[in-house]
Amino acid sequence: MRGLIIDTETTGLSHNYNQVLTVGMLLADFEQKLDFVNSRHIKIKHKKYNVSGLALKINKIDLKEHDKIGINPTDACLEINQFIKKNRIKNIPLIGHNIGFDMRFLRELYKKENEDFILDMETLDTRSIWIDLRSKGIVPCELKSNLRTVAQHFDVDYSNAHDALEDCKITAQVFHRMVLIKNI
Repeated sequence: MRGLIIDTETTGLSHNYNQVLTVGMLLADFEQKLDFVNSRHIKIKHKKYNVSGLALKINKIDLKEHDKIGINPTDACLEINQFIKKNRIKNIPLIGHNIGFDMRFLRELYKKENEDFILDMETLDTRSIWIDLRSKGIVPCELKSNLRTVAQHFDVDYSNAHDALEDCKITAQVFHRMVLIKNI
């Protein structure tokens, strides 16, 4: 099974108010062993930011430095679409931890830029899978469902978290462990 792991770092929690700062995409193969096939890390600069101080504290993005290497939102949408097309990604699931959050931000980004959103694919949410594993008693029910807790449970290194591409790698490893348990 192949999947496209996707993650965003944002300026806050509201897809209507805040912006996407980075998009991580990781094409992975989950057959026998976990194999990272291709990846892309896109940094997006905006003319104006609506920022939650907590968001930038968590993702440690310095907007002045970020703007030096970021690309405009339209080009970011085009790069995402190019990655999808170049890797012939279709009929495979999008995988993420709390993926609905990321998808809402990406849809809003594409909508504001009036670009074709080609990421309408099946999604698999490691957070939902984790909650299901908890409800079945496969993992301890007292454990939280955040990525840090899930990663620690599966002995996945979380030290580079809150970087979109690194979060994709963490999520891929977590998902691979879940596939082994649940045989998704």
